[in-house]
Amino acid sequence: MRVIFLDNIKGVAQIGDIKNVADGYARNFLLPQKLAQTATAAAVFQAEALKKKRVEIDIKSKDEALALVSQLEGATLEIAADANEEGHLYGSVNEKMIAEAAHAKGLNLKPEQINLPQHLKTVGEHEVELDLHPEIKTKIKVLISAIAQKD
Repeated sequence: MRVIFLDNIKGVAQIGDIKNVADGYARNFLLPQKLAQTATAAAVFQAEALKKKRVEIDIKSKDEALALVSQLEGATLEIAADANEEGHLYGSVNEKMIAEAAHAKGLNLKPEQINLPQHLKTVGEHEVELDLHPEIKTKIKVLISAIAQKD
């Protein structure tokens, strides 16, 4: 089925792209979620307007990413978590927890911008890669400390 994408879907398409996708994928996911619409003759003209919108959004998000990079320089996010004596966490620190720590410091960081190959499971300092924009990547330090256990 040929569809026009109304939203960005990572690894699939961007706003305004016209692509052929599996019928089931379109009928069961893209169309009900309003992420795409069928590519009729009239809708193809709308795709051009969507592409212009995508370019404007891309420019705005790039500017926001550059501003965020300047705020992140030298910043360290601190997270306290339960750990044993060897420094292994009972749980793990994930993207959402890192984003919440960033918000506590006044940084507008979204969980989907944080690139963790696996969740952090040890106490100490970790360097985490951030994908702020397709063209802008940076790193931030995350300091995980153990919560003092009460006996």
